[in-house]
Order: sequence, then C-alpha cells, then structure tokens
Amino acid sequence: MTENKINRVTVAMIGARRHYAVPRILSEAGLLERFYTDSYIGNKPWLESILKVIPAQVRPRSVQRWLGRHDAALPPDKVASFDMLGLWYAWARYRACGKGNLEALYQDAAVRFNKRFIETGFDNCSLLWGFNGASLEMFTAAKARGICCILDQTSNPKSIELELMEEEYSRWCDWVPLPPAGNLAGILREREQQEWELADQIVVGSDFVASGLSKCGISCNKVRVVPSGIDLSRFSSKLICSRQKDAPLRVLFVGSVSLMKGVPYLLTALASLGAERVQARLIGAVSVDHRKLEPFQNVATVMGHIPRSEMPNQYQWADVFCFPSITEGSAAVTYEALASGLPVITTPNAGSIVQDGVDGFIVPIRDSDALADRIMSYYEDKALLERHQAATEESRKRVGLDRYRADLERLVQELSEF
Repeated sequence: MTENKINRVTVAMIGARRHYAVPRILSEAGLLERFYTDSYIGNKPWLESILKVIPAQVRPRSVQRWLGRHDAALPPDKVASFDMLGLWYAWARYRACGKGNLEALYQDAAVRFNKRFIETGFDNCSLLWGFNGASLEMFTAAKARGICCILDQTSNPKSIELELMEEEYSRWCDWVPLPPAGNLAGILREREQQEWELADQIVVGSDFVASGLSKCGISCNKVRVVPSGIDLSRFSSKLICSRQKDAPLRVLFVGSVSLMKGVPYLLTALASLGAERVQARLIGAVSVDHRKLEPFQNVATVMGHIPRSEMPNQYQWADVFCFPSITEGSAAVTYEALASGLPVITTPNAGSIVQDGVDGFIVPIRDSDALADRIMSYYEDKALLERHQAATEESRKRVGLDRYRADLERLVQELSEF
C-alpha cells in the first residue's frame, strides 16, 4: 500500500464535534486530504481579525461562537466551509429553540450539507470519514465511487436513545413538556440504519455505544471502540487538594441541565446531603422548567452557559466532578474533568474511561442514593479524595490527544491496507 493512498482521508461534519479533534489529528499525521464543514472562521483570517476587534465583553454570543469555530493546528487551505449553509442553520436553530423540532431541523441541515459535499468533496478522496445522522447521502455517493467509508457514531443508536428518553419523560413529566411525537423518530432511525449498512467501519467512543449497536444487530467485526481525546494544554491538573476540613465538598456538573444528563437524580442526591456538606455548580444551558430547580438553590447554583475559555477555572474550583448521564457516546466533559485532576462520579451510560474505585466511581443510572453515597465518601474521607485525585495524573495520558492520535492512525492504516 502506497503512502499516497493512505494520505487521502476526507473528513466531513456539521459543527465542531470534539472541537475538531479528528481532522486536526489526521492533518498532523499527514493523513488529511481535506476537511469539509458547515461554518468555519479559521480559513478566513481577514474576517477573524475584524471580528476580534470587537471587545470580548460586548461581542454578540453568535460572533463569539463563530470565533470558536477555529483550530490553529488545521491548515486553512485544508478546510472547505459552506458558510451560507452554516449561517442559515444557526439562524434556524435560534428560531427553533424551545419549539421541540431541533431533530427535524438537524435532518434538514444534514441533507443540505450532504448535497453540497457531493458537489465538491470527492476530489482525491479514497477514504471518507463522516458522522452519524449526517452522512447518508455522501456515503451512498462514495460507495458508488468505490470509496471506503468510516462512520463516527458519536451517540447511542437513536432507537435506544429514544427508548431511554421516553422512560425519563414518564418519570419526570412535570419537569419538561413532552417531546413531539410523529414520524420523525422512525425517519431518524431509518437514516441511521442505512448509514450503518453503508459504512465499512463504525467508530465508537465507548463500550456502551458498541453494546447498543450490537443490540441493533450490527456485527462486532464492523465496530471499533476508540475512546476520544482532548487537548491537555487547555487543562491544568490540581496537584494539591485545596479542600479545608469540614468545608462543603465542591461538586461540579457540566452539560445541558436536562433529564437525559441525569440532573434530577443529582439534585435529589445533593439535597439529601445538605448545604453543610455539599455545594454544587451546574454549568450548561437549562432545558427543564426553571421552577423545578428553585427548591435546590441552597445546594446547587445553576450558572447557565459559560464560554469554553472560562471552563478550566470552573474545573479548578471543584473538588469532584459528577455526571450521572442517562445516555452518551463518550462524554468529553468526563475527559476534561480527569485532565483537570478531578475524580469523576458517573454512570456506565456516560461512555467515560473512568476506572471505578481508582480515579472516580461508576454508579447505576437513575440512582440518587448511590450518587449521594459516593459524594459522601469523598466528603468524609479526605484521604480517599486525595488518592483518587492523584490517580487522575496517570489518567491524563489516556485522555489526551497523543493516545487518540495513535489509535486513529492505526485505524486509517488498517483500512488503507484493506
């Protein structure tokens, strides 16, 4: 197999999944042919310079978000962006928020993105890397051209996600409006299943997602578990436990404040321990009735969205990270917490690489008592907290981009020789 063939990997995705880790790694390894996305500022340095003139404190959120669509490690000439599509999608999402039709909007955007890619994206492409829910049409066209397709399955299969979602809505029906019914769920499931059939390899971030695919009838030979990775330079490990004796344990949660992230179970656990033992911060967009959060104000501060640039400070504030998610692909926030020196309490469904009893704890989903018990163990036993905190220093090697890069290079090499 010649190096030239291995060098032709094209990545196509909507948004900034994993903060561009896949195209960045492939580019640094000399394996990226081209990266296609819907909106990107890094290939427009003149526009980026103009927008940065606006003082950060008065920049519109939309401008700040667009400035985040940039990775300095990606050569601008390797990136092609469909920015008019990106602007339309951002505007449409803004209008659709709270109306329950974001899934339908994403499907519409995916079809438009695929159409644009097919028009321009197959030059010198011998391996196409796409993402679940947004690859069907381009994979169909690629297979007709004899191009190998990798599907990056970033979440659990839609059928399993929907089943878990329905269960959560039935448990906490007064926390949020019921999700819209109709034919959309079936359409999304069918689209996903067709992507699985077309893919030569399906890459997943955790055993949890691999198990979900197996339940959907996908052969284990077609699935490769490759845990994600993050840029360690953004996060500093806490080398010294700063918690004072008898002070409340500082618990951090990062993610959408929603049913599917397990927030009601976390709040119930925190309330059972009381403000004298725990103080929590919940960071992320709120997707539940704000009135339901009010009874927990003494133990949890809901901070809303915080820019990524400010997140390292939030991790440094905390003693422990808690993420009781109901379903994930492989939650990046658990990687960030470990990289920041925080023991992590999470569930098997979060798809993390936490080692139970070593650098955190794995508890069952929907178990407030188990959450409270593990949080309390850190409050009562400072030596345990310090041991698990020290263990995260070794975990940094597993959550970083170097390990992720080696895994991706190995995968591309094997597929190139196939």
